[in-house]
Amino acid sequence: MKEPFRFVLFYYLIFYLLIFQLPIFGKESESLRIGFGSCLHQDKESPILNQWEKESFDLILLLGDNIYADSLVAEEKIPAYQKQFVRPQWKKIRATSQILATWDDHDYGINDSGSEYVDKEKSREVFISQVGALMPKGRRLGTKDGKGIFHSYFLDFKKKKIHIVIPDTRFFRSELKPSFWSFFTGKKHYRPNENLDATLLGEEQWKWLTEELEKPSDFLVFVSGIQVIPTEQPFEKWGNFPKEREKLFQLLGSAKTSDLVILSGDRHIAEIYEYPIEDKRKFIEITSSSLNFPLPFLTLEYDSRFKLTPAFLEENYGVLRIQIKEGKLVWRAEIKDKIGNVVREYGNNDSN
Repeated sequence: MKEPFRFVLFYYLIFYLLIFQLPIFGKESESLRIGFGSCLHQDKESPILNQWEKESFDLILLLGDNIYADSLVAEEKIPAYQKQFVRPQWKKIRATSQILATWDDHDYGINDSGSEYVDKEKSREVFISQVGALMPKGRRLGTKDGKGIFHSYFLDFKKKKIHIVIPDTRFFRSELKPSFWSFFTGKKHYRPNENLDATLLGEEQWKWLTEELEKPSDFLVFVSGIQVIPTEQPFEKWGNFPKEREKLFQLLGSAKTSDLVILSGDRHIAEIYEYPIEDKRKFIEITSSSLNFPLPFLTLEYDSRFKLTPAFLEENYGVLRIQIKEGKLVWRAEIKDKIGNVVREYGNNDSN
């Protein structure tokens, strides 16, 4: 090989590593800001995307239902993805913010679908081609043999490690159990699936998640398309699989991290939950939904002893702000409306 070609190849490899392989870093010196939300209909106006342009987040987490294109044929979802991401706001957003994403039922398959969805392999291909293209390159989604889209990322911020873990709650999930009353009302209400072999994540993904939560970090961000803590609402949730939910709580409780937060979507309302697991430790869940598809004509809010404030029922998005104070990582979360006003917040661990 000629020497000039060696140098060209060497510099190309260095360039590739710098652009595609390095962790995400906060671009602000004082704080790292993460935007998040779910349920973005491609056929509806979306003022929140204008807010995301202004916010200029370090990172945006798309929590699922990035389109609404229910179909038994996965390739029929492609036009919806194209319509969604051709919006002019995305060009500005992508220029300033990294994007990470997962799916939920309406971009995965059909309403409330799980592993029984017949075209899930093709749906995975479509998601990776349409949404994976928005995310940092050089990352693997799902298993080595092409199942699911679970993935994780580390962010470095002022010598602190932030671990973002994004499981797949669709591809491997056992079928839901309709509640007794759903047969009479026609509503999609579910009861706990107590079958010993019922699963939400599947064996291989549980192994992956266990290994991820054993990695040391200063702050863990656990992303779930569906709600984790609440059990009272009758819709989709981790509580429909009690064995899996308890297993998750045990893993999160023993995770090698100094602090953690759960981010979830799906519900078309915004809520904040606080679930004590020890005298000095608790799980916090911030649910943000919907970015542009509220459902004011439906009863969506249910009481829970773990819910901190009433739900916010209009369009909303979440903001997670991370700072270092006296050498310690602190964070706070906000729910904002479609014009950027703070309507709900959690800051119990922050001195501000």
